Amino acid sequence: MFEFFIFILLPLITSLFCSVVKNLRIQYSVSLSVSVLHLILALSVFLGYYHTNLPFFFSVDSLSKFFLLILSNVYFWVVLVSFSYLKRPVTHAAEKSKGFYFLLLNFYLAANSAAMLSNHFGMYWVAAEATTLSVAPLIYFYRNEEALEAMWKYLFLVSIGIAFAFIGILFLTLSAKGSILEGKQLFFWEFIRNAKQLNPIWLKASFIFIFVGLSTKIGIAPMHSGDVDATSNAPSPIAALMSGSLRLTALMGVLRIFEIIRPTSSYEFAKTILIIGGLLSLFVAFVFMFKVTNYKRMLAYSSVEHLGLITLGIGIGGLAFVGAMYHAIYNSIMKVILFLTAGNIHSKYKSREVSKVTSVLNRMPKTGWLFLLAFLGISGIPPFGIFFSEIKIFEGMLFSNKPALLVLTMFFLLFIFINMGKIIFFMLYKKNDNDNSEIGNEHFDFIHLTVILLLILLTTISVLSPDVIYQNIINITKDFGMNL
Repeated sequence: MFEFFIFILLPLITSLFCSVVKNLRIQYSVSLSVSVLHLILALSVFLGYYHTNLPFFFSVDSLSKFFLLILSNVYFWVVLVSFSYLKRPVTHAAEKSKGFYFLLLNFYLAANSAAMLSNHFGMYWVAAEATTLSVAPLIYFYRNEEALEAMWKYLFLVSIGIAFAFIGILFLTLSAKGSILEGKQLFFWEFIRNAKQLNPIWLKASFIFIFVGLSTKIGIAPMHSGDVDATSNAPSPIAALMSGSLRLTALMGVLRIFEIIRPTSSYEFAKTILIIGGLLSLFVAFVFMFKVTNYKRMLAYSSVEHLGLITLGIGIGGLAFVGAMYHAIYNSIMKVILFLTAGNIHSKYKSREVSKVTSVLNRMPKTGWLFLLAFLGISGIPPFGIFFSEIKIFEGMLFSNKPALLVLTMFFLLFIFINMGKIIFFMLYKKNDNDNSEIGNEHFDFIHLTVILLLILLTTISVLSPDVIYQNIINITKDFGMNL
């Protein structure tokens, strides 16, 4: 029960604490302590130093402890920089949002932890809905018209998506009619063990509805628009949290139904749906990068691109699946780096419009260079991790029965890189006549230090490629019945 307390109950208690204690510094200190405890325990579970004994509806397997560690890591860094971010001047309306910032962050941690540790479709569905409720008010942090529209659009589309996922779960129960699972609880492992007894028609319908429904949270095209608007309008730490961890929480639900469908005759059908979703996401990001006007929106579409690539790797399977799991780690860290540096730029220029952000390297040299490194990292330039994970995905495509997908994928990625680079270099190097007065006038702050530490962490994991990560990913592939 200790791990249940740390992973789920303690964040909930801290959320209640933050609703009573209004001092931001105290809220930050307590929230940061909770995030550290969560990260230490998640890492201990991942490394095998601590063996869990979770109560009914919850359990740990290779997939859940892998995604839980990614969540915990992203959450820790977001909380770490949050107090520095909240000290920045904002409008009077936005000042009111600071009071519930840490309350909602802790609720977010509890809901996402519950979703990732759940072993029951009903529990997962409830927890996934709770993650939406935890993050939606944070999207409205700035309390302007754009943020209000983004919040309601996100709530509306994601609620429809969650309803679709619920219908998918109902279809899953119908698929069990006439089998030994009929009338029983919706535990993942019961369905995995008895998957061949399920009705293939209802099972296909279940997969489609769950995948389409959760795509609103994952950001898979064509269900991506609400998530993109939310990410581009939310405060930078929240955008980093959504891109780095919330999308993976939703992806986990798709992976669970995909794991059930694997030993059945519907497996190739499910793989085709995942591949189509992944390619559509790459195509949408490819098209958008030709008409970028908002740099935070550009980063949101970058998340669509990379979650599309992860989905594509999962659909292809084999070595591409391994690459997709590595990509989930590296992309989560890179998104925190990108959104934190973008947040510094937004704080300085008071605009998200590309045309109004020029000469960043002159006016903000420290942020500018870190933003450039983040762009190189997310584009797959070595020694950053995405280079290595993309190579694995590409290799998996090449040696699969669909090698033509590699050509199409690389075509999309090439033009995404070119157009994204064009915009970022415009922001970094384009000069205006009034830039000279502010050359080099930027202090080294806590967010710069955090970004540097994250770059070091990412490079270390990428280059050393710890065996414990590899072994855990291999265990995940075995759970999915894949032979490398």
